[in-house]
Amino acid sequence: MDEEQRRSAAKGDGKIVSYIGIGMMLLAFILAVVITASTGSDYMAQNIVMTVALAIAVVVTIAGYLTIAIIVAAVSTVIFAGLKIYSLIALQKAFPPISFLWIILPAVCVVGIALYIRRYNPLTLENALLKKQIAELVMIDPITGLYNLRSLFMDIQTQISYAERNDSPISLMIIRLRYPAEMRKVLKTSQYEKVIKQLSLLLVDTVRLEDRVYSIDENGGFGIILTCDRDGTKIVENRLREKLADPKWFEGISDKQQIRTEVKIGYLQYEKEKYNRNANEFKDDVEEEVNYDV
Repeated sequence: MDEEQRRSAAKGDGKIVSYIGIGMMLLAFILAVVITASTGSDYMAQNIVMTVALAIAVVVTIAGYLTIAIIVAAVSTVIFAGLKIYSLIALQKAFPPISFLWIILPAVCVVGIALYIRRYNPLTLENALLKKQIAELVMIDPITGLYNLRSLFMDIQTQISYAERNDSPISLMIIRLRYPAEMRKVLKTSQYEKVIKQLSLLLVDTVRLEDRVYSIDENGGFGIILTCDRDGTKIVENRLREKLADPKWFEGISDKQQIRTEVKIGYLQYEKEKYNRNANEFKDDVEEEVNYDV
């Protein structure tokens, strides 16, 4: 057993502490009910106010704001105790002794719920970190099943290096829907995703096997790394536009209307002297070409 395992075994998994905490919280609310039932209708208003203060302290603690919960508990206790002392001294008014339990119940409740959630705070933090790590490692777009923008940057850097070593051409093409915002307004989310899916299938069906298609955003943006020069990329563009003119690719997505999918296309051939393996600058220039496609 290594050192970390020994420390974990010594500390346990926190069950006992969490059970003690939930027991303290439940005890506080049970006593609140007992106080309310014992003191009668004359003290109903103050009992309700103090019970609400307990509930607020619990909710705030669970939300992760322990300091604020302590303040709530402390303020309610001080106000209650102050009013009681004033009534006893100035007004000579007696109260049922059991009602004085309200002085300690807020503190008991906050401590109890703090002990209870203490066991789960590290788990919550660990889950958040795991989700972040998974998101950073994901390389596949969930809608299209294609590699995403992160993959594009990794692969284009490799392809640029390969092209320079072998003195072979490489080009980058970016395709974007021309009116994505308008399409989102007239289509349901599921229908819009089907449009993106069909567009991805059309792209994969058009390019060669050695060319790579990537889904680079959630609005129907795609990137294609092409192992050809600018003239060859122009041929690919013409094939894409011919297929997009065929409405059969987007049939059945919407029953109410025929979907007309228009795209903007930009592409450039990589130039060693201009970009010097700067993939970001290369992509930015291709994006400019897309913007010029009016």
